[in-house]
Parts: sequence; structure tokens; C-alpha cells
Amino acid sequence: MIQINPREIAAQAMTEIMEEGAYNNMALRRLLRQNGAMPPKDRALVTEIVNGTLRNLYYIDHVINQFSKTKTEKMKPWVLAVLRTAVYQIYFMKTPDSAACNEAVKLIAARGLAPLKGFVNGVLRTIGREKDSIVLPKEGTAEFLSIQYSHPLWLIKMWIAYFGYEETQKLCKANNCPPYVTIRVNTLKTKKALLKSMLEKNGIMVMDGKIVPQALHLKKTADIGGLKAFKDGLFHVQDESSQLAVKVMDPQRGETILDLCAAPGGKSFTIAQSIENEGRLVCDDIYEHKMELISQGAQRLGITIIEVKQQDATQWNEEYADTFDRVLVDAPCSGLGLMGKKPDIRLKKNGEEIDQLVPIQRQILENGAKYVKSEGVLIYSTCTLCKKENEKNVEWFLKNHPDFVAEDITAYLPKEIWQETAEKGYVTLLPHKSKTDGFFIAKMRRKG
Repeated sequence: MIQINPREIAAQAMTEIMEEGAYNNMALRRLLRQNGAMPPKDRALVTEIVNGTLRNLYYIDHVINQFSKTKTEKMKPWVLAVLRTAVYQIYFMKTPDSAACNEAVKLIAARGLAPLKGFVNGVLRTIGREKDSIVLPKEGTAEFLSIQYSHPLWLIKMWIAYFGYEETQKLCKANNCPPYVTIRVNTLKTKKALLKSMLEKNGIMVMDGKIVPQALHLKKTADIGGLKAFKDGLFHVQDESSQLAVKVMDPQRGETILDLCAAPGGKSFTIAQSIENEGRLVCDDIYEHKMELISQGAQRLGITIIEVKQQDATQWNEEYADTFDRVLVDAPCSGLGLMGKKPDIRLKKNGEEIDQLVPIQRQILENGAKYVKSEGVLIYSTCTLCKKENEKNVEWFLKNHPDFVAEDITAYLPKEIWQETAEKGYVTLLPHKSKTDGFFIAKMRRKG
């Protein structure tokens, strides 16, 4: 029988993510597929080590640099990946120090780096001994939050300016908790109670959503795509924040609707289900391969009203002018609200791309507005927590488009997540409060 070391696979994934710029979820998926002989327990271990190491990387590097004469930026990529994943196991998984250390030394030797075994062994044994004497920046500072919760300092400072210190600390803490898998019941094919019962019979722990009626939270899901309920199209994976965006949109049966940046299709699917597959739903995306994903998802879910079109949302489309009852602009954004699910985001952003994204977002809003019929609705949403991309864009839009007015969305929000801004037409979801992705939703209506 083939023996596959899950710690080696985890270190390989970390090397690809940190050195080659691979996306976390794609690197993991590929490596787990290539090593398909691993039992489920080992596959789960690989995922836990990689995601956990990425979530806590700033803290882990801080620890290594306290006890290693050779600093992290000077280490060989494989040595650094092995050290980081070993420190994660020692500090956050409660793996016995000796086990984590011995396994790490084996991985170093296996890659032909035997002369460095003593170095790795010494650093890890010191780190294990000194667990209770880590020196952190002074509490109450942005630097403390950055190291303690492994978020980039520029982002911490931005969030403190927005939300205050205590709220930022809670937000960072929430970003470091592995999230639920959230799904949306396909009401075209089943009912919530039936799907819940079916999933529970598969050994999955199922809880009702808190914000929208057709959401379910799942735990103990090893392979969602392999479930019969998934293959039969009884649900699609979608965070409650995205489902709420559609609830706020309030689509009606028989309407003509445009999802301007539709891939991978989750909101389009929820719109189609909300209007009972009656009406016209145009789904645009710039990338051809993503259009195929939307078509495949729609077919699995039994949705027949979707028209998939390849279209760059920043380019004006005369054919769409004054055509749609409702237009959804789920704009490309910095993704700062997704750190719970995509922990590598915090390591790959430096804030500079935000200034490049804002003009793109505004151009898409400009076009989307012109596609809305008189008295129609325009929804603007992002999965980021950045005022430049969110509130400032809405303020700019309303100032420059007197034919649109913000619409009170209070009625669509459960009291647990209500905010004063809802009366002004928008809401910001913070993960520690809403138990969702970080998300922004705004609703504007074109005057008659």
C-alpha cells in the first residue's frame, strides 16, 4: 500500500502558495486529487494544517524569528514551509512537541537537506519549550492585533479607523475561526425540511441559517460534491450574505433581470429560485470558462430561464439600455470580507489594488444604471470591508445620478443585523456579528 505523508503534502501546498503564488483552495484541491489514496482522516489533516498555518502566519513567523538566528526571509522555501506547519501544529493543534519536531526533521531529510536537520530540530525544540514566553507588541496597538491575529498592519489600521479598536479585534478573531459551509435550498426541487433530513442521514450536522429562510449551515462535510443531494441539484453552496443580497433585491416572478458580474453563478441561481424559474435572467461574465460553470450549475439545479452571455461589464452594451426590471452589480473587489474562507487573501493584498479597483467598480455601476428601466432597481454588492469600494462608491453614484434614489432596506433585514444605515439603503455585514462573510449591499431605485 502507498504510504503518503500528509505533513509532506501540507508543506508542499504551503511552498506553492507562498513561493509560486498559487491560490490556497486550488493548490489544496490539486494536491489532494493527486494523492487520492490518502484516507479521509489524512486529507482532513492536510486541509487543517494548510488553512490553519495561513490563518496564523504572521504569528507563526513572529515566533520563529524570536528563536531562530536565521530569519524567515533568509530561509530556503522548503525549510520555511516545514517550520511554519510544524509551529502551527505545536501551538494551535496541540500536537506533542516531539512528534511535530521529529516529523519536521524527517521532511527535511527526505528533500535532500540533511545538513539542516540539526537547525530545524533545534529551532522547533526551543519553540516548544518557550511556548509561554512569546514577546508580542504592546496590547492596545495596531501592531499587537496584526501579530496576535495575523492580519496585515495596513488593513488593521484601516479597520481601526472605520470600526474602532475593539470591533476590529472581534473582526480579526472571527476571521481566524474556520467557517461553516453554507448552502441554499433549491426550492424548485425540494423543501428545506426534506433536504435537512436527507443530509443528516449522511452524517452531516445541519443548522438553520440566521438571516435568510432557505439557508442551512453544515458541519462534518467531507465531500459536498459527492453527495447525492448535490448531484441531484437540491442545493448550491452560497454564503448567507450573498443570499441576503438577492433578498434585498426582491426579484418578482416574470421580471427581466440582469446579473452583470455573474460567475460562478450563486446569486443568479438564487434569483431564479426566488422567482420560481419564471421570467428572463441574463447572466454576464467576462471569462468564457466561468460562463460554462454557470451553465453547468443551472442545469444541475433545473433552472431553465438563465441566458449566459460573455460580456465585459465595463463595456457599454446598447442592447441592454433601459431593458431590465432589476440589475445586480456584484462588483469585482478586494475580497477583504472572505478571509475566513480564503485565509491566503490576507497575505496577497497590500492595499494598492483598491485604488485600481474603484474606477472599474464605478464604470460597471455607470453601465448597470443605464440598463435599469424607469422605476427599476439597481443592487450594488461586494465581498469586501473597505469604505472606498463600498459606501464611497454609493455616495459617488447617487451624487452623479440624480435619477436614482437610495431605498430603505430595513424590511429585508432580521433585527440581529439591523443597522441605522439600512434606512439610507445600505448595510455592511461584519463576520463576528452576522456570522457571514464580510459583505456590503446597497439598493437604489430609478425614479419614474
